[in-house]
Amino acid sequence: MSEERQLQKMTESAGLFLERGETIRAAAWGPSSEFGYLLGVGSGRIAAVTGRHLYVFESPLWGRMSRPRGVVAKHPIGSVRIRLNGWVLHIGDERMAVHLHHRGRARRIAGLAADMSRPDPAPPTARRVG
Repeated sequence: MSEERQLQKMTESAGLFLERGETIRAAAWGPSSEFGYLLGVGSGRIAAVTGRHLYVFESPLWGRMSRPRGVVAKHPIGSVRIRLNGWVLHIGDERMAVHLHHRGRARRIAGLAADMSRPDPAPPTARRVG
């Protein structure tokens, strides 16, 4: 299944929790903690970014076929710090372990949040050239 189709299905399954008109631009799946990852137990999490919000959804499964069961956290873009540290994605006070094959997706979430959160980017003349 293509990435675009996966995001479309994710948007459909998360539709109850999204605001009207929002579509998911990037998503990553994984367990709610590093210990859950190591021990194979615990609930799942889905981190997703739209044009307006960062979401952390609760999920019964860890895999990409899992569907959101509720919202753990919802933050307007730019209102919360997001970072990927090793295999742990931090969104504000929430954290989740990211499957190794979802690290690229987690980096995309962090990148989209960083790009959209810059209220006033530096003008081209103020940027360092070279």
